[in-house]
Amino acid sequence: MTKEKPKYGFMSNTLFAVSTLWHCDRSILFYIFGNVPVILLLPLCSVYLPKVIVSAIEDSKAPMYMVTGVLFITLSMLILSVLQQFIAARMELHHQKVMSYMKATVSKKAMNVSYEVIDRPSTQVMFKKVFEMIQNGEEEGLQAMPILFATLLGNILGFTVYTGILSTLNPLITVLIIASTFITFFVNKAINKWVFKNRDNWLKLDVKLAYLTYKSGSFDCAKDIRLYHMKQWFGDVFKKFMAKRIKWTVTMQGLYYLGNGVEALFVLLRDGFAYGYLIYLIWKNTISVADFVLYFGIISGFSSWCMEIIKSFSKANKINFNLCDIRSYLELQEDTTSTYENKIRTSTLDETAASCVASNPAPCQIELENVSYCYEGEDTPTLKNINLLIKPGEKIAVVGANGAGKTTFVKLVCGLYTPTTGTVKVNDCNSTTYNKQTYYNLFAPVFQDVRLLPMSIVKNITLCDKDQVDEARLLECLSLSGMDEVVAKLPDGLDTLLVRDINEKAIQLSGGEQQKLMLARALYKNAPIMILDEPTAALDPIAENAMYLKYNELTAHTTSIFISHRLASTRFCDRIILIENGEIVEIGSHEELLALGQKYAKMFEIQAQYYKEQKEEDEHEESIC
Repeated sequence: MTKEKPKYGFMSNTLFAVSTLWHCDRSILFYIFGNVPVILLLPLCSVYLPKVIVSAIEDSKAPMYMVTGVLFITLSMLILSVLQQFIAARMELHHQKVMSYMKATVSKKAMNVSYEVIDRPSTQVMFKKVFEMIQNGEEEGLQAMPILFATLLGNILGFTVYTGILSTLNPLITVLIIASTFITFFVNKAINKWVFKNRDNWLKLDVKLAYLTYKSGSFDCAKDIRLYHMKQWFGDVFKKFMAKRIKWTVTMQGLYYLGNGVEALFVLLRDGFAYGYLIYLIWKNTISVADFVLYFGIISGFSSWCMEIIKSFSKANKINFNLCDIRSYLELQEDTTSTYENKIRTSTLDETAASCVASNPAPCQIELENVSYCYEGEDTPTLKNINLLIKPGEKIAVVGANGAGKTTFVKLVCGLYTPTTGTVKVNDCNSTTYNKQTYYNLFAPVFQDVRLLPMSIVKNITLCDKDQVDEARLLECLSLSGMDEVVAKLPDGLDTLLVRDINEKAIQLSGGEQQKLMLARALYKNAPIMILDEPTAALDPIAENAMYLKYNELTAHTTSIFISHRLASTRFCDRIILIENGEIVEIGSHEELLALGQKYAKMFEIQAQYYKEQKEEDEHEESIC
């Protein structure tokens, strides 16, 4: 697997990080760059303290001279150490603030970005990487780059000062230390390059492992795991992915050990030569004992400055890639309207689309012209050349086998996906000319995958504060959906909290009750287009039949699209669309398609025979009893 070069350079990402932190928390930049003199001066004091002591002893200077020098340097070191601890404590405090800001920014982006983009597996992997970087911000994320820049600046200043001191001894030692340091730098650079190229491999495994971990302990899977003995399956799959993850880890750690081994070897060679040279000079009486102590500390410190600079550049490479990921994520395409703030920016609404909305009251007309859609990374389109006109107020049923393209069809109509080719029109206006939020307001969908919000039942339905609720409409929606009977049995009624993961006092609704709740939400929205995606999948037969009987009432004054596997339920619709392999193969009313005697008729016959046999079996069992 190959990886492109970073999209942005080191300085570009540094400026991005600094500007973002400046916008978020200016104080943290003061502490970051305030640490530069500490980085430089604290090691320098540590080197000069022994020289002052030895020099005073060697030259038989007055005790007061030695005491004064020692006190001055010691006090300086104390002040610098306290300052370092203070900066570290303040940095931790401001780190939490920055982390909260970035989490909010990333979450806001996730809610504003186009559904089509957020639905891609590549985006999900990117989202995981970005959140991990934010969590570890001081080491890998936004704050890491300015911290690194400040550290690098301090290291370069220290390197310059030590180079000046060391060059008075022997320039050759300076060259030797620098050369050996660069060799280890290029070795580590090659290792980090390999890690970057291959990190998506184990990040994808991390996503899978996180999913398995969550599902193995989640409430919605608990029954299936126990009743279908799925524990073994979870264990086997987890082991398989974990084995692959460990393999990548072992390989990566092996490379890091290699880099550390090369570094240790060169440290041994260069320091051995430098210290040997110092011993030779002191043996020849070329330098004093005090100078020996100073140069000994300088050589050790110089090697450390070199290594810190190299490590900084190596780390900069990694952080640079991380910031590229963060910036790429923040640059993902967004909807034209901020759904996070839930505002309609009518100023951005195309005039043609605006006139269409004004001149065509509900219900709406929907038209698909030569619509095809192909998912990212796939060669074959899921939907192929769909042409369909849905008249205002018409009730359409979309049927077909699993994977036929029904859900993709709905997402295209709703504007969640943009056609690869062709156009989707509502009231003769291309869906792309609408303000996105305005377009979403046209639809009231009920999807199969129910997601409740951690709030009260009334807020789950109305999505507004209690004082803004239209109580008459709310009661009507509860009655139509059948949710009124459920609410009536609850001690707290409409104020009952949902989602136990967030609210400890929340209740757990059944699958059928959740679907009724989502239906009530769709009805309350009162949109001109209603979409029902398998709305009876979790309902009992009585509740299902009740919904069919109320179907016309539920969809009154709307254009409706009904998706179902149960063909018997489609007879309530004006027309039925049969999709097969992404294409419309049959279209007509229930009676027309039965009379045609083709695919729909055969599918209906098979289902009818099954239900007939099931009914006879149930009746036989009842007679025995």
